[in-house]
Amino acid sequence: MSLLTSPIKFEHITKEHGFVQVQCQCCQVIERATRLDTHPMSWLYAANHIGWRHVASEAFDIDVVCPDCVSLFNNPRQKPYKPAMRNAI
Repeated sequence: MSLLTSPIKFEHITKEHGFVQVQCQCCQVIERATRLDTHPMSWLYAANHIGWRHVASEAFDIDVVCPDCVSLFNNPRQKPYKPAMRNAI
């Protein structure tokens, strides 16, 4: 499975109660600015800089993905190794 990541677009930056924010469409986490005077374009640059991405594959296309989910897509968790049980002699 090939995975294509690209920067998020300006249309995915929203404002709620005057604060600029971006929301992950995978885990629903919201990153919100702490200041009211934050410009949406600078918030977009910051989000792209820290790792927010658009993730696409043959099976899915997700517009906004947070850095934690991006790393999980790139490095899926493996099942833990369970050693074989030995009988006591």
